Amino acid sequence: MTFGILAVCSLALVLLGRRSETYQGLTEKEPDERFARIAGRAWVGTGVVLTVGNLSAFIGELASGRSGDPYFWFVATAAITYVAFVVFWSRHT
Repeated sequence: MTFGILAVCSLALVLLGRRSETYQGLTEKEPDERFARIAGRAWVGTGVVLTVGNLSAFIGELASGRSGDPYFWFVATAAITYVAFVVFWSRHT
């Protein structure tokens, strides 16, 4: 059942998406500057949502009396990755 739903959605994206400027911009191998900037902002937004969600789950686990260990590692990995990218891009721009 799930595979069928995914197949129908994929087919709709392929057939209808060819007319969409957004779809074309996101699926090009080398998008123009506008879509590159949009994609970068989308990844930033995704990272914020995932980090806040994991941090909330970690705090919720602690408030429930559990260790929160799995969520801690997600949050720690996000923090370490953020610092590593800041260091990398500050030296390469």
